[in-house]
Amino acid sequence: MKRFLVVMSALSALAFGVAPAQAQQLKVGFVNSQRVLAETPAVAQAQQTLEREMAGLRASLDTLEQRLDQQQRELQGQQATLSQQAREQRQQQLQQQFQAYQQRAGQAEQQMQRRQQELVQPVMKRINDIIEAVRREGGFSYVMDSSQGGIIAVDPALDLTDRVIARVKAAPAAGR
Repeated sequence: MKRFLVVMSALSALAFGVAPAQAQQLKVGFVNSQRVLAETPAVAQAQQTLEREMAGLRASLDTLEQRLDQQQRELQGQQATLSQQAREQRQQQLQQQFQAYQQRAGQAEQQMQRRQQELVQPVMKRINDIIEAVRREGGFSYVMDSSQGGIIAVDPALDLTDRVIARVKAAPAAGR
């Protein structure tokens, strides 16, 4: 196993243009980005802000959906008493309303995604800056993300997650 790691280290060093003798000097660390995000108060605050801002939009969409459902039930209940032409006209109107609802829901989704990006982007920049500072201070050549499944085996002593979380919590929040 140790020989496999040395061979893999040499191969990765060659792939990155580092001589095999220098490959032994490479220092790799990892961060669990999912845990960093889960333990960063600014991420939770951004999510709460997003939920609060989008609650009204969601409520109006829910009301519209309920109205469409009610109209659909009414049409089904009146099927036997309506003429063919009246039935087709009501179905067409209902279909148009449903398409308008879908378009509005899609626009709301896009608006929510844009707002989420606006809220989270400064937090992500701060976290990335902290990761870079920890990498430089620790002399790490690489910092990998263990939550993305790119690591098969790793020495837990290389886990920088606690250091990054401590710095994120200690750093002043973005925009303050």
